[in-house]
Amino acid sequence: MKEKLTRNLGLKILSLFMAVFIWLIILNIADPVVQKSFYNIPVTKINENVISQKDKVYEVVSGDTVDVTLKTKRSVMETLKPADVKAVADLSELSLVNAVQIKVNVPGHDRDIVDLSQDISTMKVSLENLKTEQFRINVVALGEVASGYYIKDKIASPNIIQVSGAETVINQIKEVVVEVNVTNQRESFETSAVPKVYDKNGTLMESDKLNLNFDAVDVTVNLLQTKTVNLFIEVTGTPYSGYKYVDLEYEPKQVVIAGEKDELDKVQYIMGEYNIDNQKEDIEDQVNIADFIKNDVILIDDNQTAVINVKIERFDSKDLSYNASDIEMRNLQTGLMATLKENFLRVVLYGDNESLNLISKYNLKPYIDLKEAKAGTNIMPVEFDLPEGITLVPPSVVVTVKHTGG
Repeated sequence: MKEKLTRNLGLKILSLFMAVFIWLIILNIADPVVQKSFYNIPVTKINENVISQKDKVYEVVSGDTVDVTLKTKRSVMETLKPADVKAVADLSELSLVNAVQIKVNVPGHDRDIVDLSQDISTMKVSLENLKTEQFRINVVALGEVASGYYIKDKIASPNIIQVSGAETVINQIKEVVVEVNVTNQRESFETSAVPKVYDKNGTLMESDKLNLNFDAVDVTVNLLQTKTVNLFIEVTGTPYSGYKYVDLEYEPKQVVIAGEKDELDKVQYIMGEYNIDNQKEDIEDQVNIADFIKNDVILIDDNQTAVINVKIERFDSKDLSYNASDIEMRNLQTGLMATLKENFLRVVLYGDNESLNLISKYNLKPYIDLKEAKAGTNIMPVEFDLPEGITLVPPSVVVTVKHTGG
C-alpha cells in the first residue's frame, strides 16, 4: 500500500500544482480583478469641536473632495457605488501647517480591495478667530397688501439674533432680514421665516459660513384699513397792526389715513389751524399734518407735511396830528391834575382807502383814561374811538400827575 502511495510521488505533486494553477486561471478569467475610479468623493470632517474649543473657525483651502481609484474583483466592483467610498479628515490631528491626512476606505469591503489609491492625501485649512455678534432682525414685506389696507407694523420674535463665524466674515454683515409675503392680504397674520444675512454690498451671504442661534423666527404682520379724507386749514390770529390777511393757499387738499374701522368711521375730515399773529409779510411754510389728527388713526399719506402760502398786505395809511389840548383826560381822581409832557402827538391810521377818507382828526376823539394814574410820572396809552375796519398802533404818552394843592 505504501509503495502505491509513494510511487510516482513527484508526478502526483506536480499534477496537484497544475490543477490548482489551472483552477486559478479559470477563476481569474471568470471573475478578473478590475480597476475603477470614483471622482469627487466628499471628505467628511470629524472632531471639528477641537477647533471651536480654541475660539477658532476653519475654512477648507484644498482637499474637500478626493478622487479614488480601486482595484478589486469584478463581482465586487459591480456592487460598489460612489457613496460606498468614504473619505475622512480628523481635525484633531491638524498639523502645525494646518494640514490633516485624508483617510480613504471602503467599509465592508476592506478585504476585497486589492489596491486603493487617491489623487491627494491631505486636506489644508485656514484658521481664523471666531467672532459672535448680535443683530436686529428686520422684517421685509414682499408684494402689496390688498387695496384699502396698510401694514401697521411687522414684528419678529425673537427680534435679535446671534450670528457666529470667522471674524472677517462677521465684519462684512450689514443686516439680518426675514421675508414675508403679504400679497393681497386683508387681515393681520402670523407666519415663520428663515433669517437671511446680507453683507454691506447687499449680497446674500453663504449660510454655511455662518452659525445662527435660530433657524427660523416667528413674524406677526398687523394690518389696518385706510381712508381718504379732506384736509382743511384755516387762518387764526391777527396780523401786525397796519397789515391785513388776504388769502391762504395750501396743498394737499386730501390725505390718506389708516386705523381700525371704528376709529376711521369717526374721522370725516381733518381740520388744522395756522396762526398769523403779528405777521407783516407773506408767509411760505410747511406744517406737520399729523399734528392736526385728534383720533386714534395714523397719517400714511405720501405727503406728511402741508405746504402753506399766506398772503398778507399792508393797509393804506393816514397820518393825523394832535395838540396836547386835543386829548381829553378822563376819570382823573379828585384832587389831582394831569399834564402831558409832549405838546404834540402823531398817529398813523390803517385801513382801506375809502374808510380812511371818511376820517378826520376831529371824529376820533382821542382820550387818556386816568382812573389808575398815581401822583407822579405815568406812561399812559392814548385811546381812540375807532370805526370798524380802522386800526392803529396805540401811542403812549408821559403824563405827569400832581395834587392840586401841591
